[in-house]
Amino acid sequence: MISRFNPVLKASLALLAGLLLNAATMETKADPRTTEATAGRTVNAENRPKNSLDFELSDGREFIRLSNLPPGLTVLNFWRADCPPCVREMPLLAEFAREGKARVITVALQRPAETLAAPPVVVAALNQPVIALYGPSEPRGLLARFGNPHGGLPHTVLLDAKRQTCAQRTGEVDEDWLRNALNRCTTYQGRP
Repeated sequence: MISRFNPVLKASLALLAGLLLNAATMETKADPRTTEATAGRTVNAENRPKNSLDFELSDGREFIRLSNLPPGLTVLNFWRADCPPCVREMPLLAEFAREGKARVITVALQRPAETLAAPPVVVAALNQPVIALYGPSEPRGLLARFGNPHGGLPHTVLLDAKRQTCAQRTGEVDEDWLRNALNRCTTYQGRP
């Protein structure tokens, strides 16, 4: 009879151990000068990323830290070559980059070789002035930093001159949405 309950007991103990481990990693020492409440838990200010752009992505030759790019209105687009809406919007993003109204950074969430397998119009769109970078193939943590915890693609984020998110969209962007978002972000820049 004990052997019949053994798998249930093991599963229950594993669940309990996981819950205890999770609770231990979320617990922090509260200091009113260095903490803030976030979603019901306390986070030390010194352990938080100082900037949501404080991470590195590869351009295929070297790593680039987005927080080191000069401030300016920026369109940040996360995509994959096997994502039809991602592929459809790429020429539009390249056109906006050529207009010079905003810096356009594309982040392919796959290996460079997979990106090169995209249709020729997409590969051509990834040339200058577009900044083409590569992110992780499992991007949920990266996308969550930009308001997309579920990992839907494409995901487009507009950053104002202060590098704050001023517009974002999960799903294909069109010219009207992009122009309106750029206008809102330009207006947003003047606000404190």
